[in-house]
Amino acid sequence: MSTLHDRELNPLKILHHVDRLRDLASGKDVAPVTVEIDPVAYCNHACGWCVDPVHKNERMPWTTFERLLVELARFEVAGRCVEGIVFKGGGEPSLHPEFPAMVERTATLGLSVGVVSNGSRLRDCAETLAGHTAYIRVSIDGPTPESHQRVHRSNDFDDIVRGVADLVAARKERRQPIIGLSFAVDTDGVALAREAIALGESLRVDYVLLRPPFFEEVGREPTMTVSQARQVRARLSQLACAYSGPLEVLIGNWVGDAEQDSERPGKLAANGRGDIREMAGIPIEHRTGRCLASPLLAVVTADGTLYGCCNLRALPAWAMGRLDYANGVGFSELWNGRQRRELLARMHRTECLRHCTHPLARCNEIIEVLRDQERPHSQFI
Repeated sequence: MSTLHDRELNPLKILHHVDRLRDLASGKDVAPVTVEIDPVAYCNHACGWCVDPVHKNERMPWTTFERLLVELARFEVAGRCVEGIVFKGGGEPSLHPEFPAMVERTATLGLSVGVVSNGSRLRDCAETLAGHTAYIRVSIDGPTPESHQRVHRSNDFDDIVRGVADLVAARKERRQPIIGLSFAVDTDGVALAREAIALGESLRVDYVLLRPPFFEEVGREPTMTVSQARQVRARLSQLACAYSGPLEVLIGNWVGDAEQDSERPGKLAANGRGDIREMAGIPIEHRTGRCLASPLLAVVTADGTLYGCCNLRALPAWAMGRLDYANGVGFSELWNGRQRRELLARMHRTECLRHCTHPLARCNEIIEVLRDQERPHSQFI
């Protein structure tokens, strides 16, 4: 297998961590596979659909970052360790004055690096990113200066495009980093979906992700009706199916509570990602009342606070404690601490379900199968 679809973007890559899934199924704790680190909590754009609930003037000090990173590189549970660091939410990571050094330092410690960015500072760090990251996703959200400005409320589209071009050029002929453009598309933007794909082709990125925006799941008022959301999704899917060019065209089939309610009146609302198999249309966390996969991921925000899920970032009620290395409180103390144990039990009972976008639903599906000691019908392939 050599294509992105078969390798890097293959959802079955979670099976490389089946040992951790088995531990979670048996009630054991595990080390997170991935830790998201927010270098800053502020942004230079003002996207109306931003999934970060809070922006504030906060950035992670280098001393905290260095101690956290060294600890994560050594952290393990049952012989299994942290494997990847993603710089993303809370704000725009590249605004941290030491962002390039953060990326390089992470890679030198043997951790894989991913970056999710609005692309505004790519020109300042293209060489570093090209040489030290595994993937970079640029949330551009509009294929023209006007459409980008409408969503991001910024006037730096040309700089972003040049930055992506610099990044692709700096990668040379290497397979990594995987470079993609992400577009949140509403009724006004769907007419430009072809232009979004064309932009990806012209920049020679690896993939384009087209998806409707998130609304109620991140606490924002919808700007599309249920009918409009269906029309956008259907149009994007048609374009992806008809496309035969060099890119991977991905459709983020997010379906929100409001839309699911209208489709199945009287039944349990089922929000979730449409690329995940859903029995009776209801995600696994709704069906079982459990989410046991959350320890596979951790989030550390710019102020050093630990959260157990990307959907719970910056929600104070779900904070698992704050790093305080001066007083002996590091990642290990928080991960093994009472506050995390108590919140993890609540997460296992899906008390956080109203915030959930079901990012770990496929993992939870596998864990539920592994929990069944009777192994029903496992004798038949």
